[in-house]
Amino acid sequence: MNAAEIIDLLAASRGNPVHHVSSDDELRAYTALVLGLEELAPRIARHTNSPTRADYFVHLVERAHRATGYAQLTATALAQRTLVHELPADTFVLVNACLTDAAAYIDGARDLPGDPATPPSGRPTFKNTIEFLHGTLRIGFVEARNRVQAASRLLPHTDVHGVDQPAQFPLLAEQLATGKACPGQLADAARKLERLEPEISQYPNSEDLASQLEAQVAESVREEDPRTTNRLFNAIEVSLEQGVKEPSQDVLRAKVGMFYRGTSAGISEFLLRTRAGDAEVLFSLCAQTDNPRTNAGDRDTLLAQSVSGAGPANGAGNAPGSGVLKNGGTQDQAIPGNGFGAFPDFLVDPATGRPLSNAADAKKLALDPLDPPSSLTGYMNGTSCGPDGLTAAQRHLQGLMNLIKTNGVRGQRAKTPGLPAPRMFILTTVAELEERAAQSGLTSHGQRFTPAELRQQLCNAGAIPIIMNGKSRILDLGTEERFFPDYMRSAILAIYGGCLVPGCTVPPEHCEIHHFDPYSNGGKTEINSGIPACSNHHHGLHAGLFTAVRHADGLFSILLPEFMDPDKKPRRNSYWRQDPKVPPLLF
Repeated sequence: MNAAEIIDLLAASRGNPVHHVSSDDELRAYTALVLGLEELAPRIARHTNSPTRADYFVHLVERAHRATGYAQLTATALAQRTLVHELPADTFVLVNACLTDAAAYIDGARDLPGDPATPPSGRPTFKNTIEFLHGTLRIGFVEARNRVQAASRLLPHTDVHGVDQPAQFPLLAEQLATGKACPGQLADAARKLERLEPEISQYPNSEDLASQLEAQVAESVREEDPRTTNRLFNAIEVSLEQGVKEPSQDVLRAKVGMFYRGTSAGISEFLLRTRAGDAEVLFSLCAQTDNPRTNAGDRDTLLAQSVSGAGPANGAGNAPGSGVLKNGGTQDQAIPGNGFGAFPDFLVDPATGRPLSNAADAKKLALDPLDPPSSLTGYMNGTSCGPDGLTAAQRHLQGLMNLIKTNGVRGQRAKTPGLPAPRMFILTTVAELEERAAQSGLTSHGQRFTPAELRQQLCNAGAIPIIMNGKSRILDLGTEERFFPDYMRSAILAIYGGCLVPGCTVPPEHCEIHHFDPYSNGGKTEINSGIPACSNHHHGLHAGLFTAVRHADGLFSILLPEFMDPDKKPRRNSYWRQDPKVPPLLF
């Protein structure tokens, strides 16, 4: 049965012998098919006990899954091309009504609303297609973004200038359209190929090379398992790197930097990639912290700082990061060019302060009685502890953190340009301070402390405790200032964590503070009148898309528009704070 027969069977001709198939007929037929699939799949699973039929059913469902994945991307591309995000909110409500009563739509008893007669004016309902998918489908922002990006890579599309563009990766697009490979794996392969484009563009025959690599990847995705395809990508990346002596600026922009990898079990992971010059500076920093005869490598101090989480003291004398030897010499006396090879270069004769030149004498004073690793990587990534109780990696990290924390601390006249002066805000309660609560302190970026870490950090310079449940009367400014000052802004963010609109993950540093009572109408600039919102959702509050309401406890919640939340329940953003008194995150 072809599509025309399915449409005629499910949507019919409505009694009109000269009926022409419309887009609504196609949508009604597709709606009927979806409802049928939703009912048929569990029935087959309940009524079939044959392994042969189970085998057929598994393959059939996989085929349907691939077809649906392709349809998902085509729908995303259609939404982007037709500017769905600019539809008025009333249209979204009427569309949801058709989805709720799908049977009436199939029968023709209910119709979809018409398109707006005039171009939209003012602020659109959603900023873009990603926000539309995120807000209406109740999927994560990353998933919505991935769909939009995959659609532009694997399907013909219209760019931001309205110009029609072919699929970025035509061979992968062919695999998607014919259902020969999993849509998710094809989207992942397209993303990785796009990431390799800066390296490919460095070659004189870049277009031919790109086509050849895409052909290899397309064949691997179709014929091999994902692990084999990942190995292929690793081999391609290594080959591309070996063929170019000097990386381009595009490559540097794509690869160099500090990348956050997430937090698990209280341990946060960052990936740091640098060029040779910056790497040498880091190696120098590590070497200084490895030298126990300098202030930078003072073993007792580093151990105490690592255990307590404290930063460097801001006293007189040599800075913790200096290479000045504690006995008055300089680090230049260390063996030059030795690196981490024959024996550590921080070993000096206690009597003279001169570096030891005899390997046997050096071994007698070595912190690690075993032979040092033969490679720099092995040494720096080793997990064995020295007599000071720290691994080399812990020591190097502590030296880096000490260097960062010295900028802008009390006693310095000015901050160093280009070097941030990080501040730590710790949100806590009186019960936590009195050790009567199981919950630990929470930072403004969602990092949670153990009770021991909380007590240690509150003793450190640069850690600012914000005690919750306290009165805000002293911080209130009335109408003297329109904009919320930093200390008031910090208190408001301490209450809500970040943007109050459910699903928003914009960091608190990028949030603005919205007046619950408009400042132009006499609203006050005070703690209990401030609502944190990112720039986009702040505009949404002013445009009436979102509504802020105050609870009996004095805190605010958000009412989402009807098409996003038909129940119109007050909600808060559970991404930043978990609150059992209000409904959980909507999407």
